[in-house]
Amino acid sequence: MIELFYLWKAMFDALNFHFSIYDWLLIFMVTALGTLSAYLKDPQLKAVTATIPIPCGFAYIAVGLPMGAANAISGFMCFLYVHIVRILHYKVKVPIVPSIIMGLAFFVALGTFLMPRIPNTEPWFIGACLFDLIVGIVVFQTQTYKAGVRYKTPLPVYIKAPAIAGVVSGLMLIKRLMGGFCTSFPMMNSIVSYESRYSLGDQCRQLPLFLIAGPFMFAEMRYLEIGLGLNHWIVLLCGYVLFAAIYWPLNKELKRRNENAEKRYSTPVVKP
Repeated sequence: MIELFYLWKAMFDALNFHFSIYDWLLIFMVTALGTLSAYLKDPQLKAVTATIPIPCGFAYIAVGLPMGAANAISGFMCFLYVHIVRILHYKVKVPIVPSIIMGLAFFVALGTFLMPRIPNTEPWFIGACLFDLIVGIVVFQTQTYKAGVRYKTPLPVYIKAPAIAGVVSGLMLIKRLMGGFCTSFPMMNSIVSYESRYSLGDQCRQLPLFLIAGPFMFAEMRYLEIGLGLNHWIVLLCGYVLFAAIYWPLNKELKRRNENAEKRYSTPVVKP
């Protein structure tokens, strides 16, 4: 993986794409997580790799801006993205790759439209965080639950990892256009959407957990940076700790609900 990182860095430097060290670190982390998701059989674990905020955090470091309203709004946009891909692929019968491309195009178009129009003020930030939280709780409590399809890629890692690195590197070119919206840009979700193409419902059921835990992380990171002037890495670490404290029990509850649904559907009904 280290050799792959330097190979891609040399190629992009030769093409005059001057990424910072934080950009390369983000590419490396997303490639590593994306490759891991490809070899996980459990569809919920695949979905977990798309919602843990490691790429989000490193994008925050790469952008170098305090958390704001755009970050919270982009979390909801990511939620819309996964449902767009699911509907296009399962309902409209669009192949998975065009479905992902159309989902990404929607995210970029909406983010580009909203970016100059969203004030970076406290009322907008707090309002966006509350909106995410309410939507996350409502969807988490009302969505249906079922066990997904277990699947992992048959490709060897020396083929899969470079392919994922190529996709991630391409997505990084869009990142610079997105400002604060790029922290929740669906880099990992686009990879996981492909790897979970037989079980996109699991990815959709996982996103409400991010909408619930994310606003608390965003708020903590914003006020630690703006109020206390802490270093970005310390701010990020504190955000991760708070996110994990909220996300972990929610994920256990989601797993329990999925397992209960599987038992309910697999248990034959005995007529009296």
